[in-house]
Amino acid sequence: MTTPSPAIGAFWRAFSDALASLQALPLRERVGAANALIDQHLEGLALEMSGDDADAVVDLIVTAHGSIERFPLVAQVVAAAPALPHYRVRAFRERTTQPDFPIGMEGFELSTAEVLVALEQDGGQAALEIRFGREIPSDYQDHARNMAFIMLDHVLGEYDFAVKVGAVDFVGEPDDAHTPWVPLSQLPPVFDRYWTETLGHTGHFPTGEAEWDGLELQFDCPIDEDGNELPPDDIDSDDAPETGVVMVNTSANAVAMRADLAYALTVDLAVPDTDTLTAVQDLQDQAATVLQVPQLGILVLTLMRAGRRQALYYVSDEQLAKQALAPLLLRDEAASLELKVAYDPAWSGYFEYAGYLSA
Repeated sequence: MTTPSPAIGAFWRAFSDALASLQALPLRERVGAANALIDQHLEGLALEMSGDDADAVVDLIVTAHGSIERFPLVAQVVAAAPALPHYRVRAFRERTTQPDFPIGMEGFELSTAEVLVALEQDGGQAALEIRFGREIPSDYQDHARNMAFIMLDHVLGEYDFAVKVGAVDFVGEPDDAHTPWVPLSQLPPVFDRYWTETLGHTGHFPTGEAEWDGLELQFDCPIDEDGNELPPDDIDSDDAPETGVVMVNTSANAVAMRADLAYALTVDLAVPDTDTLTAVQDLQDQAATVLQVPQLGILVLTLMRAGRRQALYYVSDEQLAKQALAPLLLRDEAASLELKVAYDPAWSGYFEYAGYLSA
């Protein structure tokens, strides 16, 4: 995990100093006071509390309101939390335990039982089609849609809704009478079955020999010697499209988008000749073994393009992965190494290519 920023430490010191005054407040007012503290130190995050006024210990939830780019910050804040006598600190708004509920907005009320959902595949994610099981007045169409999004966040949980759900479309009466629709109040178990049984994301780390599939692709934008795509102005219109060969570990689909494998680590090396290619393949395969045996990460694809071979791994912790791979990266063939890390909990780098296999 990345070293916490000074702002995180400053927030937790301020929160700890305010414990006595916070405990003297009713829970609703306590939430407001706690958010005034986090607003002073950490932009884009908020605090929620789950419990009752009389509870000696309540859940203190750090949320980014579904903003994926702030999810690493949420994790850092929770990891840096000190021992707090009245709070259990948790990351992300979890699924409600009572998914059958109504909400109101400006005089209009809608319940989760009145929101109907159908599931489809959107790359590796689940797409949602939504329609309403009751007449919605024309003046409240936008309200109803906004309320449906709020409900989804509570019913599926902040992380799953932000990461596992792709396109969300509101539709009228369905064209296909065979499409299964489920009330939002009953969606969680249906969603989980779709995730594991239809999309194949069981969450279980693959064992045994991995299954690979490959294809040749054409790229409109060539890359330079460092592996970066050239801007359009630098591309000669007479040049033939650049080709590349990608090999995809289809076994990795089982752990795709697992919350503890959210960092995309790319090991990119030059391969000017056949001997170097063999050495680079060996290095990247050994890296896969080093990461996969302790389940720190998994090799999901390789891409051969413009004299370079990229290997993409999804790892649980950027620093731990780099430490584990450090001895390998000192080898002679790693002299041209480009090491890149990106937070990618939806595995977009994987499904960018895996999607071609099922197209």
